[in-house]
Amino acid sequence: MDKVMPAYLSADMVVFASPIYYFAATAQLHAAIQRIYAIGKPPKAAKAALLLSSASPNPYAGAIASYKDMCAYMGLEDAGVITAAGDENGSDAKLAEIRAFAEALR
Repeated sequence: MDKVMPAYLSADMVVFASPIYYFAATAQLHAAIQRIYAIGKPPKAAKAALLLSSASPNPYAGAIASYKDMCAYMGLEDAGVITAAGDENGSDAKLAEIRAFAEALR
């Protein structure tokens, strides 16, 4: 967190990303979120996004619900959620979708 916190506090936007294991984001992402909970949103940030990856086609509901609750608590606008399942992971089409999403945020 010593490396993450300076970047977090100066961020214009927060992007959370995680593979999904057993219908939830990783323990590492949960630990980071718990560390920033008391701080709240970065002072300059207005938006957040979520990127999720899984081998299965639809295990995302719990992680998305937690993310949306966190956005509401922190007062961050949900800029969007992108998921990639199975063969979509690392595919040219999914990478193009993510790049287009990132460009639209500018």
